[in-house]
Amino acid sequence: MNYDVVGLGQCCIDYLGVVGQYPDINEKSEISDLTVQGGGPVATAMVTLARLGARTAFVGKISDDYFGDLIKESLTSEFVNIDNIIVEKDKRSQFAFITIEKETGKRTIFWSKATVTPLRPDEVNRNLISTAKILLLDGLMKEGSLEAAKHARDAGVTVVIDAGSMREGSLELIKMSDYFIASEDFARQYYNGNDPKAAAMDLLELGAETVIVTLGEKGSISVSRKSYLYQPSFKVKAVDTTGCGDVFHGAFIFGLLQRWDLNKIMRFASATAALKCREIGGRTAIPDLREVEEFLEEEIPK
Repeated sequence: MNYDVVGLGQCCIDYLGVVGQYPDINEKSEISDLTVQGGGPVATAMVTLARLGARTAFVGKISDDYFGDLIKESLTSEFVNIDNIIVEKDKRSQFAFITIEKETGKRTIFWSKATVTPLRPDEVNRNLISTAKILLLDGLMKEGSLEAAKHARDAGVTVVIDAGSMREGSLELIKMSDYFIASEDFARQYYNGNDPKAAAMDLLELGAETVIVTLGEKGSISVSRKSYLYQPSFKVKAVDTTGCGDVFHGAFIFGLLQRWDLNKIMRFASATAALKCREIGGRTAIPDLREVEEFLEEEIPK
């Protein structure tokens, strides 16, 4: 089977709950609205794409533990193919505890790193990547990501990078990417200053066709050799911002699949990410295509 998008990266389980106010050390705060669901940058982007109507497959590594079983179910229930998830026995899959501040929707994350080994280059299914139109990578497993990116380039597959923070291999990956989507934190770490546009312009020189920087509630920008675009965020009552960037990435890729112009893609991705914030968790309120289209017909960016 051919896939629209193959994603290679991190996957985890999130425990999420709401607090009225974040407590100080040695204080207590009651948690409400506790929920458990799948997470991880690329995994959540694949779920977003599946809900929008794309055919997706996820490549990653988990263990044969309780969290690993939950991770698999969280993807298969969303019709994301997991045939290429590698299960390493007797280790621990990744999980996180996330507290959400009720008034702002902002969150604090405590996470436990998986004890499985990183995906090796020889564990990357090159044939799977060749079937895709687009490959999404988060760069969290350096060697596996570089191998996948290299093969995608050789096969003529578009490469999109989700750069959440600066890490080893990030700059190597941008040289192999078509679209490099950086968080505001990544741009600040790279450029050593609070100037997202200047950071994007600098990153563009490393080889990507287009550099996008997501700015949270301030919106997003994109820079190419032909244009600069600022996309404001959309006004919604934010219950939880967990997974917002991941959903943006998935929706952005959906726009690429439709061959929309960059202005339309950025607006669509911003709207999809905004709608995600309506409920707790990175996946609960990810909209389908009809919801996004109806929202865009009614809403004006703030």
